[in-house]
Amino acid sequence: MTTLLDIITVTKDDFEGVTGTIRSTRQLRSIPGIHQIIVDSSATETQQLLQEFIAGEQHLTYIWQQPSGIAPAFNLGLRLSQAEWVWFLNGGDEVCPDIDAEKLLYLVKNSRADAIVFDVEFTPSHTRLEHPPMWAMWPLIPSTWLPHQATLTRRRLYEQYGTFNESFHIAMDVEFWVRCFSKHVIVDTISIPLALFDVTGISRTQRERSMYEVTRLVIMHFWQFVKIWFYKRWLYDMLPKLLRRWVAIFWQKIARNR
Repeated sequence: MTTLLDIITVTKDDFEGVTGTIRSTRQLRSIPGIHQIIVDSSATETQQLLQEFIAGEQHLTYIWQQPSGIAPAFNLGLRLSQAEWVWFLNGGDEVCPDIDAEKLLYLVKNSRADAIVFDVEFTPSHTRLEHPPMWAMWPLIPSTWLPHQATLTRRRLYEQYGTFNESFHIAMDVEFWVRCFSKHVIVDTISIPLALFDVTGISRTQRERSMYEVTRLVIMHFWQFVKIWFYKRWLYDMLPKLLRRWVAIFWQKIARNR
């Protein structure tokens, strides 16, 4: 059977976190067409424990990779994937327990979009990263609201627009969103939490690194942002004003000719 969705999970030396992720995907993996790929960069002891844990799991592929960062692990998962859709759910993240697996499968099967973006719920606070108003969704910067933990994308997008930039250690997903969603890509947004994201393990150093990389990608894609800004300004601000002005002139000419 053709795989509809591959859940790609990258992990390193976090046995408790990744096993929680695997447990949370069991209901989904019980459905034909849904598969999980584990890309592990753990040390030998954790690697052996994880292989023992997943021995009885169904619809799950395990591969070990020399530690080289998140982006290379994501890209390895993409190379292994044969599915129509991919979902990057890191070790330590979990599927929201309220998600109805059959309904999720129905959405994925029937969506004509190139990506489906859900909400993510932070743990342990149980707060949600909600979608911004429609007008504020693009460009992404400075509000990097698109969570890869709750975003399903068609695998062909990575064939069309390139895989993750491996020079980014944290913000590789944001850089891909900017590069990909600047093109003619259709996105569905659904305000239902799909994934649980544990933020307690994010260090101050990681936050600072993330901000540095976001600044870097803004510089890298600066002219793309400028082009989009002018397009939005023209389409939503200047064009309506011009149309109103032209209509006013048209009616003035008609009034003078009467």
